[in-house]
Amino acid sequence: MTAKQRVRIRIESRSGSETTVQKARGDLYRKGDHTYIRYEEEPNELGRTVTLIKLEADQIRIIRQGDVQAEQSFVPGEKRIGFYQTPQLRLELEIETHELSSEAVQGIGITRWSYDLYASGTHAGHYRIKLLIQEE
Repeated sequence: MTAKQRVRIRIESRSGSETTVQKARGDLYRKGDHTYIRYEEEPNELGRTVTLIKLEADQIRIIRQGDVQAEQSFVPGEKRIGFYQTPQLRLELEIETHELSSEAVQGIGITRWSYDLYASGTHAGHYRIKLLIQEE
């Protein structure tokens, strides 16, 4: 495992005509062929949450821990089961990933993916994500 390096993170999520942008600072580290990005989300009404993004050649896994807990996996051409949990509720998620492309080198750069999200069996939207990781 290599030493961690500080990075700037920008996540742009588009669904229909809505775009949300999340920015954070975090740590990037590599273990084998995988790159991990760990950051603390801005505290909000749901509390504090730490997010870990695991980037692999053919999939992305996002794990959130803290007051919000969630797990999502994105594999092109596959449906994967995940969940989203707050102190008030737990939703089972199904993620059908359509595309996944990366112009990142060892985690630094841009990774994009698109997917359909189903929450408790109901279609919750089509999303396009752009993850930008820059050295700090």
